[in-house]
Amino acid sequence: MSKIPVFKHRIHHMLQGQHQVEPWARIFNFSLASLIILNVLALMLETVDALYEEWKVFFFFFELFSVSIFIAEYLLRLWVANLHPKYQQPVGGRIRYLFSPLALIDLMAFLPSLLLMSGLDLRSLRILRLVRVVRLLHVPRFNKAMYAIWQAARSKSAEFLIAGTIMFVLLILCSSLAYFAEHEAQPKAFSSIPASLWWGIMTMTTVGYGDVYPVTVLGKIIAAFFAVLGIGFFALPSAILASALIEQARKKEISKACPHCGGELKD
Repeated sequence: MSKIPVFKHRIHHMLQGQHQVEPWARIFNFSLASLIILNVLALMLETVDALYEEWKVFFFFFELFSVSIFIAEYLLRLWVANLHPKYQQPVGGRIRYLFSPLALIDLMAFLPSLLLMSGLDLRSLRILRLVRVVRLLHVPRFNKAMYAIWQAARSKSAEFLIAGTIMFVLLILCSSLAYFAEHEAQPKAFSSIPASLWWGIMTMTTVGYGDVYPVTVLGKIIAAFFAVLGIGFFALPSAILASALIEQARKKEISKACPHCGGELKD
């Protein structure tokens, strides 16, 4: 095998999150994650007018540096894409890769900045760079954890459906009762049942935004009742997922145990 294919394979493994035990792979992933987070922080700080005016030049060159890194990484991923079984064809495979979800996420890391040069102000879309953290989860050790969560949620799909239905019914009931109790006292805040849904969501999730609240005695009783009820029912999906993960962990422990003596089986 020539040096170029070997180098290409190493680049492919690094970009795909393989060989995480290698120092260079860990450095690459850490550096990329840090750059993504710094970009999001820079975008947030740019919205502070006084800070932006003082550090405008720094923000410009940091954006230029970041876009250069993201473009280089994007081109490297495109170059090694045909090493993946799904994109083996040199041309057709790379074209299919360009329209894959992860490739589109990579594209959105630098496309808004390039469009800005053409006159389209899409700087707000730079916040999508945070989505690129998905890449950090696309490594074997995280894949197992994500797959475990997915399997746990999938095994409890019926329970999630029932819990969601109950929460929806309670939300409609809460908003409707609040409307009938508060409409006369607050015709603008509780103008209709659909308009009351905002208050219902804020109450049942116990967030309490504060822009809409009951003023009548009956309305306050309804709000207190559904606020307490919402604590339990809106926490229900988390409890279902937690129980599913515990069941999955127990099944793994049982599968590793010897069926005769109950001892742990070694690989």
